[in-house]
Amino acid sequence: MKKLFYTTLALLLIGTIGAHAQSLKKQTCNLVFIGNSITEGALHTNKAKTAPPVFAAEFTGKALSCNVNFRNCGRSGATTVDFLPAKNADFKRVRQAIKDIQALSYEPIIFSIMLGTNDSANFGPNGSPVSNNDYKKNLTTMINEIRHLCPNAIFVLQQPIWYSPNTHNASQYLVAGQKRMIGYTNILIELAAENKDIYLGDCDAFDFFSLKHKKFMFAENGQAGVFYLHPNERGAKKLAKFWSDAIVRTIRAERKNK
Repeated sequence: MKKLFYTTLALLLIGTIGAHAQSLKKQTCNLVFIGNSITEGALHTNKAKTAPPVFAAEFTGKALSCNVNFRNCGRSGATTVDFLPAKNADFKRVRQAIKDIQALSYEPIIFSIMLGTNDSANFGPNGSPVSNNDYKKNLTTMINEIRHLCPNAIFVLQQPIWYSPNTHNASQYLVAGQKRMIGYTNILIELAAENKDIYLGDCDAFDFFSLKHKKFMFAENGQAGVFYLHPNERGAKKLAKFWSDAIVRTIRAERKNK
């Protein structure tokens, strides 16, 4: 009888451990990346495999030992103006991404947002140059609509990365644009301080690319000489790690607060 009891107990323990392991295995992280050409993976030979969101999803999954569903809503040339819901332009990508992921998982969706590069241009992209006030209004409007579509959404605002002060392709950025973009960081800090569901994300990649742009960014011919704006494939992987670290910090903070 004792032998039967201990055998039964052992089987129950194995079953419990197995169920717990299966539960851990099934934990899911849902990510939506919103951004411009940098997020999209512009100039990459195969951006579907090497754009920053691809690597960021991989890094996040490994760090948290979870499955990851993700969508890349980056689009070359996009500004915060293009992502305004009322414009019915790039925000359509976000709506579709939310539908896609909600069909796969009930877990909250983390939105990693890096916009501001094109907003900062002197002219060219839609709405540029975007003032600090309008930059904040545009992000707030977009985030509010996402909250409506996705009540448990969590937001990670990533600082726009460095570009060279002579950047001038079809659009003109230059020194004034770079200064304008750096000023947007204060807005990201404000939004994170004012909202419980918004976290300040990466602020280290800017300096990294400033120092190592020749190795990790494409050299592009422009109207003011060779400029650096887009991470190459190796740079995308570096940027993804910065993003992923911020996303992982955010998820761990959310879990701790529950």
